[in-house]
Amino acid sequence: MKFTEWIRHRIVGRLREPDYRELQEIAQKAKLLAGVYNHGELAKLIREYSHSEKAIEQIALLIAKSEPFDSPISTMKKESVNMMDVLTDTPFMAKHGFQLTDIPPSEATSVHGLFAMYTVMRDWGCTKYPMNRIERPPHSEVISAIGILDFQRKSRDVSELCELASYSMLPSTYVKLRYGIEDKCSTYEWLESYLMDRDDCCIEPDVRMNIPRIEAEMCAAAEKAVENIPGVRLPDFYFERLDRELDKLGRIAVSPDASNDLINVQPDFLIKYGIDKTSAPEEQSRQAQKAYKELDDRLVRVTSRRPYADEFFASLRHGKEKVAEADRPRPVHKPILRNPPSKGRKMGL
Repeated sequence: MKFTEWIRHRIVGRLREPDYRELQEIAQKAKLLAGVYNHGELAKLIREYSHSEKAIEQIALLIAKSEPFDSPISTMKKESVNMMDVLTDTPFMAKHGFQLTDIPPSEATSVHGLFAMYTVMRDWGCTKYPMNRIERPPHSEVISAIGILDFQRKSRDVSELCELASYSMLPSTYVKLRYGIEDKCSTYEWLESYLMDRDDCCIEPDVRMNIPRIEAEMCAAAEKAVENIPGVRLPDFYFERLDRELDKLGRIAVSPDASNDLINVQPDFLIKYGIDKTSAPEEQSRQAQKAYKELDDRLVRVTSRRPYADEFFASLRHGKEKVAEADRPRPVHKPILRNPPSKGRKMGL
């Protein structure tokens, strides 16, 4: 066999479509590499099978499933950038589209979701780490990427935000950045680490005083973010917690002494709803009523239930009127005799 024929034979063999067994082996190899984020070897695998749409589809889907771009810094690694460039240049991506502006969110696949996350994280990376001088994606691509991710991740984002608001469970980096709560979460995360590294007696007083405020601000920001996502149904546990908080506000409005119930009323709750324990009871009641009305309005907006505030305030006023009436000094009434006896005469039997 001549040398030129040997080369031609090698090229033909290399460009043939892998059979079922080979595709299984390629998928297994890609799964292992994606699981450990070995993007250098994945780039080689993509190059080797770039001619095969079936092989590239399997590789791309497995990369997408591994969610490799979980932070802006993850998109700046040389191997990761090279892998995405190689994947972009394949006939598979040319056929299915890699320009996100051309992809309607409802038609985007998980591979488009991979490109969308890569685009968004790189854009945020340019803002967060300008010294790296990486090329910023076009603004139109970023907007399209966010649209795709909003469509694909809506339920997941809602779940993460509700868990943050209800249980202080920190969300993914994407959710922090997407909904503008990164600063509040980072402060809470630092505080959590600080507290874990120190004994209770070694915590500085200033830090201890700010713990409830930091947690309250973070949870309130998560509530605001999740309640402004259009077209979603919030989970039951989220509403159950808000109902409990509405009940607490009602109890404080009726009896401000309830704010001293350390078992059921935590300091972060009072801070969250703007109730100052050092204020006079009348002022605490007024603060609780204001917070009750605002929370009731929120629940009406997101659940479409009837408002409770007007009915509650009416009963509160009625109760105060009854108390005031009971406490009002009453005049002494002397018995009036209709036919008093004349002087000098005694009443008969």
